[in-house]
Amino acid sequence: MEITEEEIKELRSIKEFSEIGYQYTIMYIARIHSQAEFLFSKVIMLQDKLYTRYEISEIIEAFTIKSICDWEWYIEKMISETLKNDTTKLSETLNLELPKKISTDECFAYLNGLNYFDLKNASNLKTISKKVLVDEYNPFLKINNEAKNKIDEFYIIRNYVAHKSKKSKKSLINIYKKYEILEFIEAGEFLLSKSNKNSKTIIFQDFGSAFWLSAFNILEFLYPNIYKWIVKDEKIYNEKCHLRLHYLMYLSPNKPQ
Repeated sequence: MEITEEEIKELRSIKEFSEIGYQYTIMYIARIHSQAEFLFSKVIMLQDKLYTRYEISEIIEAFTIKSICDWEWYIEKMISETLKNDTTKLSETLNLELPKKISTDECFAYLNGLNYFDLKNASNLKTISKKVLVDEYNPFLKINNEAKNKIDEFYIIRNYVAHKSKKSKKSLINIYKKYEILEFIEAGEFLLSKSNKNSKTIIFQDFGSAFWLSAFNILEFLYPNIYKWIVKDEKIYNEKCHLRLHYLMYLSPNKPQ
């Protein structure tokens, strides 16, 4: 199956295709995809050939920090892109009379000054977004709850990797209990573990899927015509949908290498 000329023509006619927020979204999805390809085709597949399991676990831990950095870069961009359309909620929160529409730079200045970019997890993101965004422009409320919970857990893992404090270790151990892991292992080893006894995927992939799904939820909410172009009349997301999404990533300025 290939993308047809008719589909390409249809895509080019969608105004959302040229919107900055859409470009940030597809760039972020492309980053997730590129990272997954690197880890699974160039790192994990080379275990015992080029890398030891310990070395792979160290690489996975490094990517927990990178994954959060990429996510927060994306969220920072998208909060500003959505806030600029309507500052009504932010005006209420600050008890100020702001112009209804402001520039992206002004959005960044307000939110950065108020420390609204200091995200703790996805639950915190939803709380912050309610304070600054009107519902019409708040895609973060649409993030799948299961994905939100996974991202919250991933922040806990990242905190341990970054700080190795007693407090972060205690929080990490609580995550392990959910996976019925009773003895402490390092975060990288945990992320390399199978999702369950019969699974072919590792736990790190489950967390990666949560970030991917959240970005896809945002795309569906803010850019419904692009979303419809991807899914067409398919009842579930399948290979046909993924091919069209992959084509969008190919067109992205930050396409996978």
